[in-house]
Amino acid sequence: MMLPKIAAAAFWLAGAMAVAAQSPLEQIPSGPITIVVPLAAGGPADALARIVVERVGQTINRSIIIENRAGAGGNIGAAFVAKAKPDGLTWLFAPDSIVTVNPHVYKSQGFDAAKDLIPIAELGQFSLILAVNPKAVPVNSFSELVAYSKKNDLSFGSAGPGSPGHLALEYLRLVSDIRAAHVPYRGAALVLQDLVGGNIQASFIVAGALMPHVKSGALRGLAVSANERSRFLPEVPSAEEAGIKGFDARFYNYFFSPSGVKPEVRAAFSAALRDAVKEPSVRARIEEQATDPTTADEAASIAQVASGRQKWGEIIAKAGLKVE
Repeated sequence: MMLPKIAAAAFWLAGAMAVAAQSPLEQIPSGPITIVVPLAAGGPADALARIVVERVGQTINRSIIIENRAGAGGNIGAAFVAKAKPDGLTWLFAPDSIVTVNPHVYKSQGFDAAKDLIPIAELGQFSLILAVNPKAVPVNSFSELVAYSKKNDLSFGSAGPGSPGHLALEYLRLVSDIRAAHVPYRGAALVLQDLVGGNIQASFIVAGALMPHVKSGALRGLAVSANERSRFLPEVPSAEEAGIKGFDARFYNYFFSPSGVKPEVRAAFSAALRDAVKEPSVRARIEEQATDPTTADEAASIAQVASGRQKWGEIIAKAGLKVE
């Protein structure tokens, strides 16, 4: 009479061993994995996500798709992921401003940025370049731009309220005497288009988008939004070299998971993402986007996001900035 019990125990043990031997990523249900980018298609974040997940999909032998859900400064797409079923099929790729800046400037994001999303891996950091249209603003340095702004109207475009470019401008106002009127757009591409066309006079632009226009002479870079020069536009002075003291506005990209995803699944997906960035061909493609292919694991990313949330919270409070 003991045989059935022994057989049942053996069956249970075999099943438990099979689960234990299963790769964490094999716990993700069948079907395509979706990476939500909460910004418009064709932008820097979208391009980076596609470069990395193409390699990850090949490595883990899964279909991975990119879904753009833009709107409300990235809150719409981020809220969708925060509320998604935590089964490993839905992730978010976004600039850190979604969780470090937006909580301070939006009355409601539709989710709790500190609790509902976990940054599992950093993927690239970037600074911005303060650029002007030299035909619209006849200046060659930041100090000349400040002097110009005190005697003339200066229009300063950004990709929208709360965007990295807008935050960099508000930060710049706090540490310098520049005077500028903020002109919000619906996306970075429109800002660049109007800056080249002379409809606005200045903006903070990512190096990758700016490079061809600086080389052609259509735009002029005056300063990097960080205390190091950009290796993509090495001729542009750092913030400190340009005379902007106490100014370091750099941003990071992260992959996020809904908070309920199992730790072992998060860790495995994070490792796959970071391994992809170590591939020379992937690094080269990331660098073509004028982004430094840096990486960090979940623990480091969580600490970095917490630090960024505190930093931008203090800057936003001083600037008195609110989107809603």
